[in-house]
This record gives sequence, structure tokens and C-alpha cells, in this order.
Amino acid sequence: MPSVNLITLGCPKNTVDSERMHRLLECNDYDVADEPDDADIIVVNTCGFIEPAKEESIATALEAADYKESGNCKGLILTGCLAERYRDELVAEIPEADVVVGLAGEREIVSHCDRLLGISRPRVYRDEGDRHLLTPGHWAYLRISDGCDRTCAFCAIPGIRGANRSESIEVLVAEAWRMAAGGVKEIALIAQDTMRYGADLYGRPRLVDLLRELVRIDGLEWIRLLYTYPTGWRDDLIDLLAREEKLCAYVDMPIQHASNAMLKAMNRGATVENTRALIRKLRDRVPGLALRSSVIAGFPGEREEHVQELLEFIEEIRFNRLVGFLYSHEEGTRAGLLEDDMPEDEKRDRLDRILSLQAVISSEITAGYVGQSLRVLIDRPADDPSSDYIGRTRMDAPEIDGEVFISGQARIGEFTDVEITDSLDHDLIGRSTAAPRLLDIAAPGAP
Repeated sequence: MPSVNLITLGCPKNTVDSERMHRLLECNDYDVADEPDDADIIVVNTCGFIEPAKEESIATALEAADYKESGNCKGLILTGCLAERYRDELVAEIPEADVVVGLAGEREIVSHCDRLLGISRPRVYRDEGDRHLLTPGHWAYLRISDGCDRTCAFCAIPGIRGANRSESIEVLVAEAWRMAAGGVKEIALIAQDTMRYGADLYGRPRLVDLLRELVRIDGLEWIRLLYTYPTGWRDDLIDLLAREEKLCAYVDMPIQHASNAMLKAMNRGATVENTRALIRKLRDRVPGLALRSSVIAGFPGEREEHVQELLEFIEEIRFNRLVGFLYSHEEGTRAGLLEDDMPEDEKRDRLDRILSLQAVISSEITAGYVGQSLRVLIDRPADDPSSDYIGRTRMDAPEIDGEVFISGQARIGEFTDVEITDSLDHDLIGRSTAAPRLLDIAAPGAP
């Protein structure tokens, strides 16, 4: 059986693309190998969002190309956002790549592999809605739309992935039912702009209608919203989040800055005053809300007074989680026409100040959970012998937020109650209060 190694870089949206390619390959008699050493074909699903991601994608592609000399590799395929954005440049600069194909071409991954290996088949089997989950079996992403209609000055995504294109409620609910039937307990809704879901299909945003259907699915216990735009929130969504137990009291809402001058330059369409009022409303109406955000340091024209405004806002709001990025000057964006007027070391200094403040805030927040009992979803065994398992609370999205290091009895993919005994800057430490199951107790004298 021919084999393919599929390397995925970038964001969760890329992960979903890889899951669909993985399933297509499986359904057409390809073995999808975990390692590139013996694979007949290597596929690199690249990211092209900002400069560090581009550099990582190119480095990974060059490393994969080495297997054409040292391994079994007979073909190298580059796909994903970098391939969509810079196809001609990649063809010229990485001649080892046999195929460079954009996002739409991923649906033809089987045909590309067949051609490189000289395989002829009467037809390619397709199941467009099916995916081979690359996440652990108990949680998964549900991509509700792709592309974006926003025109944020720094962002290249609309030029790469195009305008907002939503999947229908019926298709998404069917996909979520299949995942739940397969053991998925948590889904994280992803899109470039979650709040715009459905506007292209139905003439108005219909995220609330979608969520009302998803919470009815047996087996799903946590539903999490990612990538929510500050100006898209409505009272009916806040009400649903407040009363529906399956919706995690968790909001991922990138603000990018907290200076009105910078928000205007970034073309965000939000103001500091509106964002502050929204956060207050959310916290007033959603019990136990965890708030996550992201910011950019070093946007063209940013001055020290703008940084101070951002630091003061962060100190006032006290986000549970906050990440930051250095501004990346991207061609094809509105900001790309401006002068990138700040040295990288100055950008880094500003970002370090932001993240240092947030580390203090996060440490104080996590310390407040010591002594409480929290419901935790167990993700994996612990690597450190001081703990047995690692899991997450409702406050933490997979792969991006904090974790709980747990001692005691638990089962991967299941929920357990954990008494929190200590805290770190971003993580918690605790012990399971679950009673041992009979099957977990070794018989006397057993090894």
C-alpha cells in the first residue's frame, strides 16, 4: 500500500483541511504514515499568515525535500496558505517540490499522489463531509466558515482564503452528530470571524441558530467559541451563553489593541469604549466567564502613549488569557503600504512588557482557584512523574490555554472532579477526587 506523510502547520483551520485530505487518502487505499522516513509522498500543509509562519513553512518544506535523497520519498507536495499565496515563487525557489497546489486543489490530493506514483484508478472515492480527526478522540474542531469579509489593515487572510463562506446549519449539525457518535465530547467552533457565520448564506448572521441545534446533540458536553469579533456580539448570543450549560463560559475575543488611534489605523471597526462595555456586559451576565484575547505590538505609527493605553486596559480588564504577536509587515494588506517604522527589538520590548504584565495577572487569577473543586476533561497522560494526567477546565481551550496537572485516578477522554491544590502562572495542579474503579485496582501480588 502506498504511503503518505502529512505535515500540518499553522492554525486549526489548516488542521481541518489536513483532516479532510487524510480521509480522502485513506478512502483511496493510501496509508497515512506518522513519520516521513518511509513515506512514498510527503505533503506539507503550509501556513502563510505572518513572517515567522512563512519561514517555518519554507524550512519544513526544505527538510521534507531531503527525504527525496535520504528516504523513500518519491514526491513532495506543498499545499495550504503559503502555497495559495506564493505558488509561483515556491515553484521557482523550491524545485524539489513536485506539486504546489492552492487551497482549492486540496480536494484533488489523491489525484496528485496517484500521478506522482504512476497509479491509475477508475475513480476517486469522495466523501466531502468526512474527516479523519487529527485531534485526540474526545475533542475536535468544527469549522463553521472559511474566509473573511473584514478588512483589518494588518491581515492577509482575505487575500489568501477569500470572502466569508459559511457551511450550512444542516451540514454542520450532521458533522457534529457524527463526531459525537464517535466519542467526541468537546467541539471548538472555528472560523476567521465566527460572528459572521451564516451572513453569506442566509442574509444575516445565524450563529445563535447553529448553537441552538448543536446543544441538542447527545454526547456533546462542551461547545466552545473561538475567534469572536468584538463588534459582532448580540444580546441573544450573550443570553444563550449565560443559560446553556453545554456552552463553555469562555470567550475568545481578539482585541488587537486598546488605543482608539491604533484601532482606527488597524481598521478594526471597534473602539476601546465599546469593547470595555461589551466585556462588562459579558461578565455581568455570564457566570464564571473566562476571557481570552490577543494583541499586536509594533503596528506602524504605534507610539509609547499607545502602548501605555494598552497596558492600562489589560490591567483594568484582567483577561484570564492573553497572547501577543509582533506586527508582521505583509504585502497585499493596507498596512503593507505604510512604513514599517519600528525596529524589531523595540517591538519585542513592547511585547515583553505586555506579556510580563499578563503573566502577573494570570498568576493571580489561577491562584484564586486553589482550594476549589473543578470539573476537568482528561486529555493525556502526564510526562512528569509528579503527576498522572493532564487535563483542562471549561476555562481552557485545547492547545492554546492552560492545563491542569492531576494526581490520582482518571481516564483519558473522560471528565473528573479535581481538587486544586496549587497553581502556576497559567496552569493548575490538583488531585482527582474520583474513587478508584475495581478494574483499576491490581490484585494482591500482581505486578
